[in-house]
Amino acid sequence: MSSLYKIIPFNVRHGNCGGSLVQFQAGDAEANALPFSIGKVLVMSDIRTDDVRGNHAHYETEEILVALTGGCTVDLDDGCGTHESVRLSALPEDGGQKTEDSGRSSVVSHQSSDIKEALLLYPHIWRVMRDFEPGTTLMVIANIRYDEKDYIRDRTEFERVAKDWKTLGGSSALSKE
Repeated sequence: MSSLYKIIPFNVRHGNCGGSLVQFQAGDAEANALPFSIGKVLVMSDIRTDDVRGNHAHYETEEILVALTGGCTVDLDDGCGTHESVRLSALPEDGGQKTEDSGRSSVVSHQSSDIKEALLLYPHIWRVMRDFEPGTTLMVIANIRYDEKDYIRDRTEFERVAKDWKTLGGSSALSKE
């Protein structure tokens, strides 16, 4: 299991009225539970294929990324040498199969337009979203409200702080496992 992120599965329901429904909420039920109460929801759209988003870490914020349409690559690292890349896609190139390449990169993808999985990003992890597919829309669900003081936007400062976190017993991600 990765120490930089976690895959969260969602229970997709198909009703007799057509379409599908994915419900998620804070709670203990495994099928649709978020690991936290919702503090804010962001939706990113009109993203160009060569845009780069993120380029920051958080002190406390946990985020869940869901590709509603399109997709992107999410690069993650802990500032102490662990790097992973995850491909998040609403319409997978590989027919919906989740693959892993020696533990360093993964594909989180959805069959058809059903949202079956999301990507949980821990605090203390630098994140960069890149290589956007045309028409990508991402939804980000966070555990706390926006607070600029929670962001680490300077990479050098992040690496300094990351060494302190490691000295104190690891990142928040490791303490959650």
